[in-house]
Amino acid sequence: MKGLLIFMMAVSVGCGGGTSSSPTPVAAPTPAPAAAAVTATGNGSLVLHPSLNRLFAVAMETPIRVRETGGGTADWNFARMAFFRGNTEIERVEVGADAIRAAGSTRISPNSNAAYSLVFRFNSDNFDRIDVTLGFSDIVTGRQFTALVPFTSFTDVNISFTPLFRGTPITGPPL
Repeated sequence: MKGLLIFMMAVSVGCGGGTSSSPTPVAAPTPAPAAAAVTATGNGSLVLHPSLNRLFAVAMETPIRVRETGGGTADWNFARMAFFRGNTEIERVEVGADAIRAAGSTRISPNSNAAYSLVFRFNSDNFDRIDVTLGFSDIVTGRQFTALVPFTSFTDVNISFTPLFRGTPITGPPL
């Protein structure tokens, strides 16, 4: 029995001749497109003005810097300023996608770094906290996300007695 087993093994090793072929190379998988990673900070001093719009008492220039660091692309959908007294939101104002699009600033490009000035008009004068939030959509994944602009990242708050007029609530370079 042992002899038969050795004979079978020897025959099977000796067989199988033919030509030597190298393995077919397998292409590396295509990497998935990068997801967008957007951050925002204050980019100078906030400037308070009397508002020319009679519905609001104050117009505030809000300089921000928007950075994309993940190598992805995002659409900028809104900029929101919310006023809080205690933990209760008492007023909210927004710059919507239409105004952002009209300013030519909708698309946040991969690895970009750009400064913008937003104008928010509001009435609140008795608040404890202001949150500035920017909303985005990742172009590749469709994921909706926000970036909080830390209020402490603004360098100062200045007051101007010159009423602010600006046709569009956002200015800055189109991305």
